[in-house]
Amino acid sequence: MAFLTHAVSFFLVVVLWIQHSNAQSVPDRCRCPTTSSKASRWKNIDEFSITAPRSRCKATEIILTLKIVNAKTKEKEQRCISPNIYQGELLQECWNRINKDGRRATVKISECEINRSPTIKSENATTVRQP
Repeated sequence: MAFLTHAVSFFLVVVLWIQHSNAQSVPDRCRCPTTSSKASRWKNIDEFSITAPRSRCKATEIILTLKIVNAKTKEKEQRCISPNIYQGELLQECWNRINKDGRRATVKISECEINRSPTIKSENATTVRQP
């Protein structure tokens, strides 16, 4: 009888361990305590991620991973920017276009094909040749 009790206990521990290993962690707070209202240079951005507002963080978070490596930690630097600046709006448009199903954690900046310079549209532009 003792063997059966130990076997059932062991089985329950294994089941709980498997369920715990498959669980996803949900952040308790915002990952960006402060955001920058200054845009980063496009050539320095490697990839980015956008986190939608959730129960414990009411802000949309845009986290840039830069190509610059931190000398101390040997990891790429990360920077949070405001979603309300022009660069943040362009990144959100790219994120929504590429990450429609919501499965990707990050998007490479090279995938975005962002037109960074404003274009001027001219309607019915005609050229006149001088004889």
